[in-house]
Amino acid sequence: MTEILFIRHGETDCNKKRLYYGHLNPGLNENGLWQLKNTKINLEKMKENKNIDIVFSSDLKRCKESLELLEVEKNIEKIFSERLRELNFGNIEGKTYTEIENEFPHYIDEMKNNWRYFKTDGGESLFDLQKRVVKKIDEIKENYKNKKILVMAHAGVIQSLISHYLFGNLDGYWKFRLDNGSITKMMVTDDNFIYFDYINK
Repeated sequence: MTEILFIRHGETDCNKKRLYYGHLNPGLNENGLWQLKNTKINLEKMKENKNIDIVFSSDLKRCKESLELLEVEKNIEKIFSERLRELNFGNIEGKTYTEIENEFPHYIDEMKNNWRYFKTDGGESLFDLQKRVVKKIDEIKENYKNKKILVMAHAGVIQSLISHYLFGNLDGYWKFRLDNGSITKMMVTDDNFIYFDYINK
């Protein structure tokens, strides 16, 4: 049995301001620091901090800082990857929805009605994101069979993965709540059957 623990990074001021900020690189705010300290306690209570074989993480600062707060044993290998980054929002990075409505009104209909494939100038679509992260996780679970793997990532990344492994597409993307600092556990059996022990714990 392969176990994969997905953890969403802690809150940043960009989260607090409700900005679209996939590839921007802010650090955690005070609440984000508290959230990940609490995640560490929860991992210990559930004994999920035991027997971790390897760690993968987005290379963005909010994930790196979140990972540091978990205090995973120093001898466990930690690999940082651009392929685990959040969705690239292109030319709407750092903007609120209201600002997008005002500055890019031509985006709004497509954002609502073609949300799976919509992409901004310089950005990527949710379809692109899902393809990118599923390929990465498939590689990881193939290369680390019967291991316990921790993945520190972003809401969009984890939602895309849950939707893929449960629905085979993006249909489930908006059906899951993922709080900052939350833990989601995916299990992979020896015959490659996948199920989730829990989501957003």
